[in-house]
Amino acid sequence: MMKVTFTVDGVPPKKDGANSMWRKQAEVQRLKTFRIAACAALDGREPEDGLVALTVRVFAPVSAGDLDNFATGICDGLMAVHPRAPVDPSLWAEVPEQARPDRAIAFRDDCVVSRIVIERLPVTDVVRYEVELDWVEREGRN
Repeated sequence: MMKVTFTVDGVPPKKDGANSMWRKQAEVQRLKTFRIAACAALDGREPEDGLVALTVRVFAPVSAGDLDNFATGICDGLMAVHPRAPVDPSLWAEVPEQARPDRAIAFRDDCVVSRIVIERLPVTDVVRYEVELDWVEREGRN
């Protein structure tokens, strides 16, 4: 099927606790950067159906955050925000329309993620993360 890999400077968006990451100023900036990079890598393609394997390599110090929070932030960041989640549209005005919160980017629901591999690696030059999305064939599907 299709495989897409892209790199984003900084640390991934992270979801932790009960508060929405879509409301936290620091996370909104990370979400913007991440969603713009994901849209560019997917080159305008509509969200795919089918199972997705997600691989993430985080080049950041331990103090940047927990890997499980990054995994959740990335998965949620590739979907459209929940309709009841409060989002300030003025914070997203300069973002291309396809990267705005109300648009799904890679999948409509992260329940299609069939595998997640996430690892932290030493920072060699700049804090960054690499994301690989690999749509995998389902048995019995062409």
